Amino acid sequence: MKHVTKLLGLGAMAAIVVGFASPAQATPAPPNASSALLGTWVNTNGNSHSVKKIVVVANRAHSVSVDAFGACTPTLCEWGTVPAITYGANVSAATGGTFQSNQRFLSGRREWSRTTLLGSVSRTKVGLRLSLRELTVFLDGSGRKNYTVTETFKRGLSQRRTLNGHPVTSYLRGNPPALIHPAFGSWKNIAASGGLAAVKITGSTVSPIVQAFGQCSPTACDMGRVRGITYGRSISTATGSTVLAPYKFGFKNSQLVISYSRIGKAERLTIYVYSEFTDASHRSNYVLRETMVRA
Repeated sequence: MKHVTKLLGLGAMAAIVVGFASPAQATPAPPNASSALLGTWVNTNGNSHSVKKIVVVANRAHSVSVDAFGACTPTLCEWGTVPAITYGANVSAATGGTFQSNQRFLSGRREWSRTTLLGSVSRTKVGLRLSLRELTVFLDGSGRKNYTVTETFKRGLSQRRTLNGHPVTSYLRGNPPALIHPAFGSWKNIAASGGLAAVKITGSTVSPIVQAFGQCSPTACDMGRVRGITYGRSISTATGSTVLAPYKFGFKNSQLVISYSRIGKAERLTIYVYSEFTDASHRSNYVLRETMVRA
């Protein structure tokens, strides 16, 4: 996992897309951030080597800004506050309980890592919980592999914020592990009403290509091919089962977070689609969860 120390400075559409598409940060577009997102959240896993705390605050764009605190010794490492994009459940949602932030980390003037955080709040039997997915890439030539981890957070005591972070609006390839072979091929949505009709993953294990198809009539809409970024379970994992496919269109940006799984003989692709509108149409940014099976 990403052990961040103060010494490293973290405390201080048809064509293949080579320059990865990017979201606009904290766009003044609906939906408004749910008040349930706001506050200080503490990782329920006391032994986590990743994010230990995260502070979510409202900003002037009716979205949120976030400040994460990493697992450092003897004190936590503050990442710095950065703006985030808020997402609802659909294009007409008035409020949203999901956010995405994207920031880079510097040692002096040199960038050595980037992390995307995807957070979503939900109400459970034991109160509000924040599910936080971290997608981290390394750019420092250290040999560490891109990794992803998802952890659960609960409400905690207020945490003071003292630093501004370094927001970014693009995705870099980093040092990806090889995408596992079973993830390749053609996949179709199990729901006829899903936002995506199908996904095809081609290319090579070191450079996968994702081609998504939207639900259109009478035939599916080809969203084009993009080069995917692969993530493993740790910084030393040689292979990974998660790939990020960032799309950029004239009216919106979309990020597909695709994960392969297999239980027995049942293979699945689980895809979270984060859609952010950039056309001032007043449509709400939204997130969808899609499930795919072999086509």
